[in-house]
Amino acid sequence: MRKADLKKRHEYFDTTVKRYRGFTEKVINAQRVLGSSDEKRDIAESVVLRLCANWEYFMDEHLIACVNRNHSKLTEFFGVRVPNHPRQELCQALLFGDGYRDFPSFGKLKGFSKKILPDDSNPFLAVKPNNWKKIDEIYAIRNYLSHYSSKARRTLFDMYKKNHGMNRFYEPGQFLLAYNGKRLWGYFYAFEGASADMKAWY
Repeated sequence: MRKADLKKRHEYFDTTVKRYRGFTEKVINAQRVLGSSDEKRDIAESVVLRLCANWEYFMDEHLIACVNRNHSKLTEFFGVRVPNHPRQELCQALLFGDGYRDFPSFGKLKGFSKKILPDDSNPFLAVKPNNWKKIDEIYAIRNYLSHYSSKARRTLFDMYKKNHGMNRFYEPGQFLLAYNGKRLWGYFYAFEGASADMKAWY
């Protein structure tokens, strides 16, 4: 059976990030249709949610493809026998069952990947700290935007203080678009950079 093509799996994600980046640049630079700061902040927050959703889909698909290519450690982890050439559907069933496996940070994803993939078959280990740390930041934002809970707000404010030296809480849209959107563009770079790190590892 033909093994999954890992490089090909980057095409959809990379194209999606580029498309959202172009769309967001148009929105931020727009003066007529979206003239108010509030509208632009709403769009920036929406884009963050979409970027994270696409990253999660990419990660899930990539884990499945990596296991399809080398399932030796997964066999040990679950203590089951896996055929020499497992179908991707079987890999997906072993990894996710009928539920959803959540990775609230890149550290959790990396930790899980180390349990199921040999180091020499694990492209997640190639993602540079400057990229995965930014991805963890955007997840603090995503979690707050998803449900506005007090815990998510505290976690986000802790990130603001620790990583950006801020002593006042700002709503994500305001935080993202400050300094001409410098932070928002940094998060785009982190996703693009993480994908590039993994591709360079191949």
